[in-house]
Amino acid sequence: MRALLVDLALEEQDKFDHPRQTPEQIERGMPPLRTTFTGENHVFAARDGDGATVGVCWCVLFDPGTGLEGEVAELYVRPDARSRGLSTRLLHEAMALFRSRHVTFACVWTRDDNPAALAAYRRAGFGPTEQKVLTWLPL
Repeated sequence: MRALLVDLALEEQDKFDHPRQTPEQIERGMPPLRTTFTGENHVFAARDGDGATVGVCWCVLFDPGTGLEGEVAELYVRPDARSRGLSTRLLHEAMALFRSRHVTFACVWTRDDNPAALAAYRRAGFGPTEQKVLTWLPL
């Protein structure tokens, strides 16, 4: 199983714009495979001068058995608190969490019709991917 995952990583790395690794580097960086799935929720809040929450960034850390991954699950700033840099500060905290926990991959989902969110995520270091995301929703 592990050898197949190394082969997959080798084959897939040619399709992405990031540093190439040898089979040995991939093997060394691959954690032991486990049958369990673990995860954590982390929520960062932005507050106004009165202490009211005006923004939130919810992050999820999870290890599907191949290394710790992260997701910015939700980012929201109330309309009356926007244009003050709150999303940038919230995402700064999220990225600090990802770095401190040595996340191997992080993602965020947003829509093309949300230019403010796209700009905030790009400022935080996220970029478009070469992968196509397909979703399944139960009927």
